[in-house]
Amino acid sequence: MKVRVFFFKEPEVEIIIKNNKISNQALFTLYDLVWESEFKNILNPGKIWLKFKEYDTPFGIPLRVKRSHNKIELGDIIQIADDYYIVDTVGVRKIIIIKN
Repeated sequence: MKVRVFFFKEPEVEIIIKNNKISNQALFTLYDLVWESEFKNILNPGKIWLKFKEYDTPFGIPLRVKRSHNKIELGDIIQIADDYYIVDTVGVRKIIIIKN
């Protein structure tokens, strides 16, 4: 199972996602891929959110150097397989990526 974490590029701008949807093009325009890994075990997005919230090197693997902030914040996206989750004030919520 492939897991990816995207950080929002603009730290001062609040992202607005209507109806829990964002386009594929907007994802790659507004976000930087900062971490990617393959897991054999099933992970839930809450566990990944906690690891990124608490540790500088989650799962023992460092984040990519190019990123707008150090810890996971409101508006960042976690991808687990084909499911996408956006970081909310506490935890995450599922969103839909619209393929263009």
